[in-house]
Amino acid sequence: MLLLKLKFILSYILISLVVLLIALKTNLPLTLLIIIIVLTSIVIGIINTSPITKLYKSFYKLFEKLSSGDIKSDDTSKYINKSIDRILNGFSSLIDISRKLSKETSLEKLLNLIIEQTTDLLKAERTTLFLYSPETKELWSYIAQELEISEIRLPIGKGIAGYSAETGKIVNVADVQKDNRFESSFDKITGFKTRNVLCVPMFNHKSELLGVIQVLNKKTGSFDKYDELLLTALSAQASVAIENTKLYELQEELFRNFIKTTAAIIDARDPTTKGHSDRVAKYSVGIARALGLSDEEIKMIEYAAILHDVGKISIPDEILKKPEVYSKEEFEIIKNHANYTREILGNIYYSTDLKELPFIASSHHERLDGSGYPYGLKEKDIPIYARIIGVADIFDALVSSDRPYKPAILKEEALKILKEQSEENKLDKKIVDIFIENKLYNLERREYVRISVELSIEYRILTQEEFKPKFPALAKPKDISAGGLLFETKESIPIGNFLDVKIHLHNFDFEVIATVVRKVKINDRYQTGIKFINLNKEAKNRLAKYLSEFEKTS
Repeated sequence: MLLLKLKFILSYILISLVVLLIALKTNLPLTLLIIIIVLTSIVIGIINTSPITKLYKSFYKLFEKLSSGDIKSDDTSKYINKSIDRILNGFSSLIDISRKLSKETSLEKLLNLIIEQTTDLLKAERTTLFLYSPETKELWSYIAQELEISEIRLPIGKGIAGYSAETGKIVNVADVQKDNRFESSFDKITGFKTRNVLCVPMFNHKSELLGVIQVLNKKTGSFDKYDELLLTALSAQASVAIENTKLYELQEELFRNFIKTTAAIIDARDPTTKGHSDRVAKYSVGIARALGLSDEEIKMIEYAAILHDVGKISIPDEILKKPEVYSKEEFEIIKNHANYTREILGNIYYSTDLKELPFIASSHHERLDGSGYPYGLKEKDIPIYARIIGVADIFDALVSSDRPYKPAILKEEALKILKEQSEENKLDKKIVDIFIENKLYNLERREYVRISVELSIEYRILTQEEFKPKFPALAKPKDISAGGLLFETKESIPIGNFLDVKIHLHNFDFEVIATVVRKVKINDRYQTGIKFINLNKEAKNRLAKYLSEFEKTS
């Protein structure tokens, strides 16, 4: 309004100056001057009042409709309130989603969270989050649908999501059947019926393509401009969160590899303890999961278990590798490894959630009755993490390969010793019972098969409890590999069972999940065929000449 007033004032000042100049420079009659002034005022007035006229006409038309009953005032009020509520709820949801995304440090959980929150925010039936692979120039995404799992790979430029990735543009298609970019083959893979699509590309801080968020089937109608704005804002938040989580997981992986390498070097000093720290960590993690501990606590236990014997690096070889029973003095030196563990680990910088790692790792020899070392702690003074590692450590020491001063014993005897020590109040009874009742001692028992000079595998059968966390929606996996492996086993593995398989090639080891699809008895052995579920491209290329196409048996 103030701007409008200023326009009028300046307009008439300008008219006065023009008239004054004309009067001074010419001898026009007064009547003509008045005509010029009036015409100029009319033109300027029309120009300045046109916005007001348009606004007035809009209000007048609305008023006429309200007066005639074409639009009810209640409906108008409700429409306005609904629009305001939608805007406020949308931005409130974005703030809430941003808070949730910033807290997640697991990439897998983060991707699921983004999918879940996007679907809810846009009131859609489904969301697919594609990540971009610069190496293959593809978008990829795992889709868990009912009881099957399938991997979707989409070349850049192909499909609506591929077009969005290639052009960097938002793509909003109200009817996919009328759009020639739509790839109906993906509906056939997933069994899903797509009606409309909204795609928004994601970029990293260098403006490089990170992926595409694809939202399918608005529950009511089609996606509108407001949905585009919401998804654009959400995709920006998701991009930052994905980058941060990838960086976090890279740091975690580097740290995990560092501590595993450190532990392996220490274990390798004595061939009889090779792999001990890794096995203790797996037993400990199994117990922690059975106890229902959080992911953060499980990470603490895993790291502390891997590093629990790091202090042995300070024990002289002539004592550590002694082939006979230790003397009293030698055993006191051996016991010092727990103190050395805390000293060594205390010199490493840890994030806040791992600050207690040195103390926990060094406390695995503590006993509930106070007879342990190095601190002589009792009962609740011993962290539950250290009590878990203590049980795992004793079991593996009893059943692993023969040591110079003692032979390995059967697992049944080892379990009996654990039970006795829990009854003597040395070990935590609840932890020992869970370890035995859940048969967690079988976690690391693998069968070894050599397929060729270059290729060998180790496998173990996964229980349903172990399998569900890896693929929660999977029961009948679709084959996404080019083939499988055939090998002979002594045991009969039922078709449909899932295996955790470690594959060893020359200078290349990896772990995959497989399902048994073939079992044929030949004399006293079984020809077993497995299909891989999560074989990545590099592993697949390495295995290419060993992969077989074979008929399934029932």
